[in-house]
Amino acid sequence: MEKKELTLEQIQQGSFEVLKRIKEIFDENGWKYYLTYGTLLGAIRHEGFIPWDDDIDVWVPRDDYEKFISYCKENNKKLKPFELIHYSTNEKYIYPIARFSDTRYYIDYKDAKDYGLGLFVDIYPLDGVCINDKRLYRKLEHIIKNIRILGRNAFIPSKSRIRTILKYPYYLMIKNKNLNRIIEKIDKISQKYTFEKSKYIDVLCWNSNFDRKFTKNMLDDGKNLECYKNFNGKTFRVPYNYDECLKILYGDYMKLPPENERIAHHYYKAYMK
Repeated sequence: MEKKELTLEQIQQGSFEVLKRIKEIFDENGWKYYLTYGTLLGAIRHEGFIPWDDDIDVWVPRDDYEKFISYCKENNKKLKPFELIHYSTNEKYIYPIARFSDTRYYIDYKDAKDYGLGLFVDIYPLDGVCINDKRLYRKLEHIIKNIRILGRNAFIPSKSRIRTILKYPYYLMIKNKNLNRIIEKIDKISQKYTFEKSKYIDVLCWNSNFDRKFTKNMLDDGKNLECYKNFNGKTFRVPYNYDECLKILYGDYMKLPPENERIAHHYYKAYMK
C-alpha cells in the first residue's frame, strides 16, 4: 500500500512535538536554547509557525550543545522514538549541525543524500566570532561550499550553461572526498574562538552570511535575564533582544512578504513509517 504524504500542517505538528521534547531535555538539565531564524520570526509575528514554514530552528551555545550531544548518545534507548542525528553518530549525515529527529516518520529529500531522517528540529551551535579574522571566514566559506556539493545525490547544473561548464571540473575533483571528515573538520575549526570569551557570536559551521554581527548580550543582556514567547500555545526561550536579532536577519520583519514568496524553503516530502 502506498504511503500517504503528510500535509504541511501535519509536518508542523509532528515537528512541534520534537521541539517540545527538546525543551524538556534542556529545561531538566539547565541548558540554554533559543528559538531562531524562521521559528523565532513565527513566535514573534504569528505566535506559532509562519503559516507556510515547514521546519524548526534553535540556537544553542557551544558548551550546552556539546552537553546535549553527549546526553543523547548516553540516553539513546531512553529517548526513543526520538534520536540525535550528528556526524559523530551517523557517518551518512550530510550537515555540520545537529538534528533531533522523530523516527516514527521518514523524510524523502529531492536532491540530498539519504541518511535516515524523520521529522526533525535543526540545532545550531553558537560559537565565538572574531570579526576581523577574514582568513577564517574564507576558510569556512570554502569548506561549506564543499559540504553543500558533497551532500547532494549528483551534480546539479546551474541555470547558466557557462557556470555549469565552469563548476563541473571542480565537482569531479572533490566528489570522492570523505564528507564525514570534512564535517568533523569544520566543526572543530568553528570553535577557534570560545562562546564565553567572545563579544560576537554566530553559527560558524553553517553560515551563509559572515557580515552579520550578533552580540552575545542579545541572548540574555549579559545579566542572565530570561525571555520566553508563545509558540503554538507553549512558551519557549527566545533571545532577550529578539527585536535586534530579527532586524539583523530579516530587516522589517513584521511586514509580510508578497503572496508569491510565501512558500516553504525545504524541498522534501514526509511520511509516517
